[in-house]
Amino acid sequence: MTLNTLPIPNRLANAMVAYVSYLGKMFWPAHLAVLYPLPRHHLPIWQALAAGLALAVLSLLALRQARRHPYLLVGWLWYLVTLLPVIGLVQVGEQAMADRYTYVPFIGLFIVVVWGMADLAARWRAPRFLLPVGAGVVLAALMTCTWMQVSYWRDSISLCEHTLKVTRRNPLIHNNLGMALAAQGKLDQAMAQYAEALLLKPDYAEAHNNLGVALAAQGKLDQAMAQYAEALLLKPDLAAAHNNLGVALAAQGKLDQAVAHYAEALRLKPDYAEAHNNLGLVLAQQGKIDAAITMFQKAILIKPDYSGAYANLGLTFAEQGNIDKAMIIFQNVLKIDHNNSFAQKMLSILQAQRHHN
Repeated sequence: MTLNTLPIPNRLANAMVAYVSYLGKMFWPAHLAVLYPLPRHHLPIWQALAAGLALAVLSLLALRQARRHPYLLVGWLWYLVTLLPVIGLVQVGEQAMADRYTYVPFIGLFIVVVWGMADLAARWRAPRFLLPVGAGVVLAALMTCTWMQVSYWRDSISLCEHTLKVTRRNPLIHNNLGMALAAQGKLDQAMAQYAEALLLKPDYAEAHNNLGVALAAQGKLDQAMAQYAEALLLKPDLAAAHNNLGVALAAQGKLDQAVAHYAEALRLKPDYAEAHNNLGLVLAQQGKIDAAITMFQKAILIKPDYSGAYANLGLTFAEQGNIDKAMIIFQNVLKIDHNNSFAQKMLSILQAQRHHN
């Protein structure tokens, strides 16, 4: 992310707000999210000022108590310094903050809490049973929070839906939710999520590409191709969009154009098994059988459990009359997918052909 995308003043403002937000989440870990999106516009100035003031006051208090309670300054500085490299001054990714960044910094705050509670307990003249009872209540509350948070991670849809409830303007999660819904065949719902992602971030190339995939699955090839083209206009090195556009072009019989896009996808991503397989299919249609076989074999080498590439390789051998090789290939398909009806059918046909010959 460049300075033009998120200028230094915005980074400083976000860093101060994040420092304070992490403090709140330590003491009450609610509304946790897999991704807290960077604000696409300036943070309200009052938030940055309030956060900066809170940090200044807490730092001053830790300094003033350094002689009597040195653990306050040690723990506070531990928190500030160890969080500094990931606070967002050097921005990586789309997140404004991330809970995983706090694992080490929170050690400093726990030092403050543990030593502070020990000090309070030594001075407190209340009945001794109150301290363990209070600790039990706190632990029970935190266990409840943990149970609730873990429940959101049961699958991708639950995780994304929860994240959208506790964050605002989160195009990446709308896109990810769309992909999870599409994987379950819920294309209309997936397309609604992609549309929401693009409403929030019109230059989101991956969302354009994913919307194209959903449209293609519905047979709307022209609309799908328009989305792939938009994705490539925004991000020319998006290998998935080149591959998907190649699939659409091949479906329209535009084989040379399809080959060009598959080749570009493989130039950008040489280990792209699906693009190797798809290129093999087009080469086979063009009668370039040896080249097609090479592509299928490369796809299998990259992705050994790629049953689709195995099936295409087996069909190619069968069409060449090489029944023995084809049977070996379809047997491999069944090792990967025991219930693959196509492979079972092809083995039966090939066995019958060999017996007849």
